[in-house]
Amino acid sequence: MAGIKDIAKKTGLSLATVSRVFNNSPLVSPKTREKVFKAAREMDYQPNMMAAALRSGKSKIIGVIVPEVNNPFFSSIINGIELQLRHFGYNIIIAQSHDSTEDEAKALESFVQLKADGILMSLAKETTDFSYIQSVMKKEIPMVFFDRVPELDPINSVVLNDFMGAHMATQHLLDQGCRNLIHIAGDQHLSIFKQRKEGFLKALKEHHLPITKDTILELTWDMIRDTVAIKNLLLRHPEVDGFFTYGDEGCLYLMNVLKPLKVDIPSQIKLMGFGNTDFSGLVDPKISTVDQKCNEMGLLAAEMLMKNLKRNHIVFTQEVLSPQLVLRESTQEG
Repeated sequence: MAGIKDIAKKTGLSLATVSRVFNNSPLVSPKTREKVFKAAREMDYQPNMMAAALRSGKSKIIGVIVPEVNNPFFSSIINGIELQLRHFGYNIIIAQSHDSTEDEAKALESFVQLKADGILMSLAKETTDFSYIQSVMKKEIPMVFFDRVPELDPINSVVLNDFMGAHMATQHLLDQGCRNLIHIAGDQHLSIFKQRKEGFLKALKEHHLPITKDTILELTWDMIRDTVAIKNLLLRHPEVDGFFTYGDEGCLYLMNVLKPLKVDIPSQIKLMGFGNTDFSGLVDPKISTVDQKCNEMGLLAAEMLMKNLKRNHIVFTQEVLSPQLVLRESTQEG
């Protein structure tokens, strides 16, 4: 089995330089690092991660906590995180909170017990008490929050400007001639969905459009009940000509609710989602949406964490990504 001496011989580099590469030393140039990794792959070299961790005092583990892995949004973020961290020799362990505060707290404690070098995290829907998060932060374990962030200051975070994205989406519907809009709102416990609702309402107010108790609607996710609720809403307000939903999954669900009601999309009612998930461009009609920059969010969150790990002390930074409209058939005729 090949060792680092063999890699040093193959690359013409010193044993110390090769060792620095596998110990993630900042003194090694990217060109040298790639040269060593290329040789290691060709020679099928497998570094002893446990031994390296004992020598360096670092576990080389990064904990990642997300509400659910099978959500396309979070899986895309994880992909961005993994792409960034693998260049630095880190392994990621993924935990799901299932939007449960209890499961989230257990996952955090597990990463503390594993002596994870850092933690990347998106809050569970249930979480309103941040005391256990603060207790981990007091241990000076670098943490970066993404998308769903706690109302704590200071923190490291990477988020999308959800207010701007919702405002842009609503403005697009208005530009398409809609004047009687409904917002399908997400769980208002989460700041991202609050901001999307606020962005929607802001656009309506700017155009002096009416806002009633029916302007904001929350789904029950019971198809029969929601079909009845939306049918009754359309009977009360036959003038409704557009929906902006908190997410693409809500938009797809709404399409299935409207289908048996014989509503034509987009000629009768236009639909706008949020997220730019993979399925949004595959359904019929294809869903107009807001790109959340998932992969970029993951890359930036991991990069922010790496910078703090290199410093050996925590510097707090907040990154806010700008959304982008992706326009498709659900809002545009022809």
